[in-house]
Order: sequence, then structure tokens, then C-alpha cells
Amino acid sequence: MEGGAQSQEAQPQGLPICPRCGQPYRYLERRRFGNNVYYYAVHYEGYERGPDGRPRPKLRRCYLGPNAYIEVSKLHADLGLTLKGLIEEGREKDYINALAEAIEARLRDGRLRPEEALELARSLDRLTELARRLRDYAAARSSAKATAEAVNVTAPRQAAETPPVTSQAQTTEAGQDKAEAYRTLTALTGLPSEDIERQLTKLKEALKELKASH
Repeated sequence: MEGGAQSQEAQPQGLPICPRCGQPYRYLERRRFGNNVYYYAVHYEGYERGPDGRPRPKLRRCYLGPNAYIEVSKLHADLGLTLKGLIEEGREKDYINALAEAIEARLRDGRLRPEEALELARSLDRLTELARRLRDYAAARSSAKATAEAVNVTAPRQAAETPPVTSQAQTTEAGQDKAEAYRTLTALTGLPSEDIERQLTKLKEALKELKASH
């Protein structure tokens, strides 16, 4: 299938996971053959030397199939199934819904043999239990996600609201620095420390008024 037309579909949000090999891939590659489009997950694996000796990206491709297997699906038309390629997410839901509608139609039309109806009922009992487990799973995951989001919001807020703790040693050191500054100013200006403090207070008030006026 190497001869078909190729195009690339970049993935804008991070690296998605390949449904075939489970490894991250860089982009989807589309190859058209006639009326069908086939998809490949392209993996980047560093660089390699090309035939001309120059480095080139080393790529690996995983075949994901088409959007839908049209011809094969015709063999399952009685079940309402359209088989899809690996690129399509949510295939399980589509298949289950299609089978449920097909069974309901056969039940309405009386086209089910008694033994066939019992076999289907046993299978549906298993799906009922699976549905319960899926609900429990969804509830647990939603609760864990909500708890994690609450922690992420509360922790920074608590950190911002909690005042910094000042040790006694830090308080003493700050007081000593202030006293030393006043002694220096007294030596330079000849003013006592009380006058210096009053002048500083007036200066602070003047600066506040200046800021308010602007």
C-alpha cells in the first residue's frame, strides 16, 4: 500500500497514544486508495542516515485501518454493525447500541428461537453486572479527580493566607539593625533619634499624599 497518495494530520495537543502498539505517536498519516482512506500512526524514533549519507528522521508506522470497513460490514448488516478501524474511539459503545437495537427488532418480530433468547439473556446478565462495575469505576475516578482539584486549589490559597513566621532571632536582629541606623543618622545630622523618627514619619505621610494625588 506504499503507492497511495499521502497526507499528514498534525496532532495539536501533546502526543496521543497509538491504539495498536500503545506508544506515543507524532501524527496521523492518511493514504487514499481509490475511494478508501487508510490511517497510519507515525512514530518518531530519532534520526538515521539516508542513502545519501545525510541524517533524516527515523519513522515507524502502525496501520490503524480505515474509518470503517464498508465491504466487511455488509456481512453483518442483519446486526446493524458497521465495523470501524482503530482510529475511531468509542467503537464499543457503537457496537453495543447496534446489537441492542438488532436484538430488540428480532424480539418484536418474533424471530428469536426460545433457546437463542435464553443464550442472549445470559449474555445480557453479564453486561448488567459490567454496567454496575462501570458506574462504580466512574464514580470513584470522578471523586478522586474532584479531591485532587480541591487540593490543588486549597494548598496555594493556604500558603498565600498564612503569614510568614518570624523567629525571635530575626526580630532581635531587625531591632539591632534599626538602632544602628538611628545612631548613624544621629551622628550625621546631630538630631536625636526621636526627632529623626518624627521626620521619617512626616516623610512617609508626604509620600502617601503624593501617590494619592497621582
